[in-house]
Amino acid sequence: MTKFDVLAIGGAHFLLVQSEHLLDLPSTILVPVLPRDDDPGLRGLTVDISIKGRPYRIAAHMPVTVETRRLQQAKPVHRLAPEEGQRVMDGLYAVLWGL
Repeated sequence: MTKFDVLAIGGAHFLLVQSEHLLDLPSTILVPVLPRDDDPGLRGLTVDISIKGRPYRIAAHMPVTVETRRLQQAKPVHRLAPEEGQRVMDGLYAVLWGL
């Protein structure tokens, strides 16, 4: 697992946004990757991507934490390009610093 991997977890997709040097912690930060039809786009907070030809929307404004040990069986299905990852982090920072 590395930062900006999209993981398949129980039929859903999540993007790993935690830095590699923090992956030894007992919790990991993820953001949901939703089918594009199911989630309205929010300028600066969502990033549209394609996985295996299907449209998805990354919801940077909806971070979740999970126990890292629960991710051991998670399969990476996609990895973001650096510029996509930066747009996700910009959205996450906007939410975290905007509080």
